[in-house]
Amino acid sequence: MSSFNTAPPSLALRMLVVLCALAVVSLLYLPIPVLHLLEESYGVGATGMISAFGFTYATGFLVFGPLSDWLGRRKVMVSGLIALTVITILLAIADTQYQLVIGRILQGLIAASFPPVAIAFLAERGTVRQRAWSIAWMSTAFLSAGLLGQIYGGLITLRWGMGAAFLPLSGIYALTAWQLWRTAKDKPAPMKLRSFLGSYLSLGRLLIDSRLRRVYVPAFFLLMCFVAFYMGLDMRFSAELAHHGISPLMFRTLAAPAFIIPLAVAAIIPRLGAERVVSVGLVCAASGLALSALAGSSHIWGLLVASFLFVAGIGISVPGLIIRVTSVSDASVRGMAVALYTFVLWVGASLGPWLAQQLAGMSLEGMLFLLSSLLGGCALYVITGLRRNNEAITHSSSL
Repeated sequence: MSSFNTAPPSLALRMLVVLCALAVVSLLYLPIPVLHLLEESYGVGATGMISAFGFTYATGFLVFGPLSDWLGRRKVMVSGLIALTVITILLAIADTQYQLVIGRILQGLIAASFPPVAIAFLAERGTVRQRAWSIAWMSTAFLSAGLLGQIYGGLITLRWGMGAAFLPLSGIYALTAWQLWRTAKDKPAPMKLRSFLGSYLSLGRLLIDSRLRRVYVPAFFLLMCFVAFYMGLDMRFSAELAHHGISPLMFRTLAAPAFIIPLAVAAIIPRLGAERVVSVGLVCAASGLALSALAGSSHIWGLLVASFLFVAGIGISVPGLIIRVTSVSDASVRGMAVALYTFVLWVGASLGPWLAQQLAGMSLEGMLFLLSSLLGGCALYVITGLRRNNEAITHSSSL
């Protein structure tokens, strides 16, 4: 009997992989609610704790995604999770600025070995229904980490310190690595080293494809605006929230249910098409930011409702972007197309703190209108492409 993995993973393993994805992606967002404390205690601000992690995390996607095609999914995930367990434990006991910054750089790079490889691992195993639901849950985990990571980081760090927040996550990484190690081995990888290195030559082809550019451009701005939105509120609005008995963590919690939306989006994409879903999501997110600006600091409950609409728009957009990039890219470059998508998405997220700092001199309303304009421009870009495609189809069918 072959020892290679051909059977679908158990439900318990699939859910553990989803939980681990949530724990991995949360590493980016975990410090956001306590940045002021980290800067006071260690002299490490948004650049050291978020951007340093985010840039190496994004770069790692371009390495580990193709690497798993060559070496095998299981081998890359297990090795990466073991290394991530070690570096996260070391970060938990770090006590100097230098140790924290270097640790976050390494943590970001190693963390990138899990999400894209886990998606491929689940997408290749099980029935069509199992694969579809696995990807839907993975999308939900990636998105909800943006809020749940902040909520978890704030609750734990404010009471017991950053180390106490890191240690439970390292336990999840170790448990997942052990369970994956117990599964059957991957099939031998058909890709040779020359093909692996040659796959990077396809980057130019991907960037000149107008269909893929309409994925990469909105992906770049989505999480950038998300991170800048919450950092901007923390910088300008914490006192006003406290006056109404609402903590920054509570504000985030109220919007968290919006990230369940990818589970519903997975059901409607086949009927509407991924590009239409992306258009709806971007319009929804831009409208949520515009309504937040109109509500401003004088209408706290209006701002809460509008923030839910903004987060819901992101929850609608991201699964559509993932489906879109896989459907329009050629099979020969699909792995690199997805890796480039995740790279662009997380570079944008890493620039969110920088954008928030650049807009620090603006009013709350001005900042929110600017962010709304960025996503509104992305929505217009996607809708224009959709209209051109429809016109081309109509013209060809009339000939």
